[in-house]
Amino acid sequence: MAVTNVSGPRRPTQHSPEVPPSEVPQPSRHVRIFEATASLNRGFDLVLNEVEQLKKLGQFSGDFAGQFAKSCRFALEELRAWAIFELTEDLHQRAQDDWARFGRLRIRWENKFRDPNDVLMEAERLKQRLQKEAEQKSSKKSPKRKSEERAK
Repeated sequence: MAVTNVSGPRRPTQHSPEVPPSEVPQPSRHVRIFEATASLNRGFDLVLNEVEQLKKLGQFSGDFAGQFAKSCRFALEELRAWAIFELTEDLHQRAQDDWARFGRLRIRWENKFRDPNDVLMEAERLKQRLQKEAEQKSSKKSPKRKSEERAK
């Protein structure tokens, strides 16, 4: 496993002294979750780096000690994968719910400003599509009708 170069926690963005703290935009919940997840991932990298460093320093010597270092790495990688899986699974569900909710809100907002003629044209297109679908369904149900159309 390639261990990435890790750095400490990110420093908060510096804002101009003229901006009162109450007006400084705070990161959204999603941003804080992604940052915490990234920090957790960096933490795993730090621990794995330290285990590797101890191994290089000969701290894990002997038959079982070398196996312990490898076993430790596998356990940490498994734990990292499990944690990231659980976090992203939850994020996926939340993102999907947000996508649906904001989509409905956007459509409602857009409908407020829609031209009434657009609604009439859309209704006409829907009517034509429904008629076409009904014709296709009726032609599929009646094999006799298909043979009559071929005869023509």
